[in-house]
Amino acid sequence: MSNCWHWGCVFGENCCRFVLRDVRHVPEVRLNLISVGRLDDEGYTGSIRNGVMKFCKGSLIVAGARKTNTLYLMHARLCRGEANVAADTVGELWHRRLCHMSQKGMRKLADDNLAPEVKNVQLEKCTDCLSGKQNRTSFRARPPMRKKMLMELVHMDICYVDAKSQRGSQYFMTFIEDYSQKLSASVLKRKNEVLSVFKEFQARAERETGRKLKAVRIDNGGEYRRPFEEYC
Repeated sequence: MSNCWHWGCVFGENCCRFVLRDVRHVPEVRLNLISVGRLDDEGYTGSIRNGVMKFCKGSLIVAGARKTNTLYLMHARLCRGEANVAADTVGELWHRRLCHMSQKGMRKLADDNLAPEVKNVQLEKCTDCLSGKQNRTSFRARPPMRKKMLMELVHMDICYVDAKSQRGSQYFMTFIEDYSQKLSASVLKRKNEVLSVFKEFQARAERETGRKLKAVRIDNGGEYRRPFEEYC
């Protein structure tokens, strides 16, 4: 059976019937909710103006809704004689309820008379189970790509904090030397101080290590590009 519902919609003087596909049938829900995204996928176009929403298929208006409080109430009735919804089997339902238990485990419950509903259950392929069994390559399988000498690469980043320091600083800038993984940090009052703080770090680091800084790595933020392009 296909999971689709046939709707009859009355808007103004027009009366049309259209089909909603890939619906979800929830008996406990008393209201039928229509996803605008699903209508878009089916090729319907919509417009909203003066509290009225219209859905069109080409040049034909097939449905409409008027704003009621914060929702748009569609003037439609379900053609119940043509509603055709595919429901999950009992086995699939209990498979999810039991945290995706295996078919063998569910039959064991039925044999012990703990869940007679799942006796002789035949489960279809479950995408969630298949995804959960996938293996991810270990991060340790590949050695870290570290530089082999000091000052070949420095990682930089700037962070914002909600509370200001006693001297009015609300940002801090971090420097991580790639080879040694040594971390240095400096505080800033404004983002436009990035270049001057970097120059201070560069001079201090080159003096301490006796080596020239070759490259820096950033997240390509706007606070870096313009001042560093002018500096370089």
